[in-house]
Amino acid sequence: MGKSAASRVSRAKSISLLFVAILAVPAIAQQPAATSPQTALPVYDAVSIHPHNALDNSMSFSFRPDNFSATNISLKQLVSYAYGIREDLISGLPDWKGSAHFDITAKVTDADRSVLDKLTHDQLEAMFRPVLADRFQLKAHTETKTLPVYDLVLTKDGPKFQKSPPPPEDPDHPTPKGQHRSNSSFQMNNGDLTATAITMNRFADTLADQLNRTVIDKTGLTDAYDLKLKWTRDEDSNNAADNGAADRAPGLFTALQEQLGLKLNAAKGPVETLVVDHAEKPSPN
Repeated sequence: MGKSAASRVSRAKSISLLFVAILAVPAIAQQPAATSPQTALPVYDAVSIHPHNALDNSMSFSFRPDNFSATNISLKQLVSYAYGIREDLISGLPDWKGSAHFDITAKVTDADRSVLDKLTHDQLEAMFRPVLADRFQLKAHTETKTLPVYDLVLTKDGPKFQKSPPPPEDPDHPTPKGQHRSNSSFQMNNGDLTATAITMNRFADTLADQLNRTVIDKTGLTDAYDLKLKWTRDEDSNNAADNGAADRAPGLFTALQEQLGLKLNAAKGPVETLVVDHAEKPSPN
């Protein structure tokens, strides 16, 4: 499923809510990927999959360059992670896609650590696709459909945030000529977002996760920015109203305009979806 880190379809909200999203990536913008098209990605060569104990409702999900671990996770959530696509954009899964849950561990037992440490988020996702193909016999293809989307645009008094300054040069790793260093961090929890050196494309992906609708960046802003946003989610807004809370943060649409000078306009546009052609329950091991 071809996509760039900036424009890829947003990964599913159900997975992103399993943990506080924290990402800190010191890197050189536009640098070559750690593995070239001719070089295969590291392979999870020790994979264990078991049906989840139905009496235990706890859920967890984590991944590192050499280790993937999930507890009480469904096939739909696994596909969402591996292909970097929201669950509502996946079709064709078998009837047990949501009812059957699994405990999974996958490890890379023999790989060059320097290669692992340089893998991008997209590459880490792609590493899990062979596990789905091997253990779940998953076959899938992409289809582009015209669907409702939101266009992310500037308001007349926006933007209300600043361009992120470049981090200090690392004397041990000088920046190649014509490139610049980036130091991106991102943290979000319960309607409270803080981001450093985030692009508008990636911010649009984050909004899409919250809205379950693709968001297309049309701000025209091409740099990386520091921004903060606080809003009340719909489910939290209902609870706050019941409790008579008057000082709660505004909803997401209002918060974007008031705090960041951004606006979401309803539209229709091309959206890449994933169609699953075949999948089977894995044999436990």
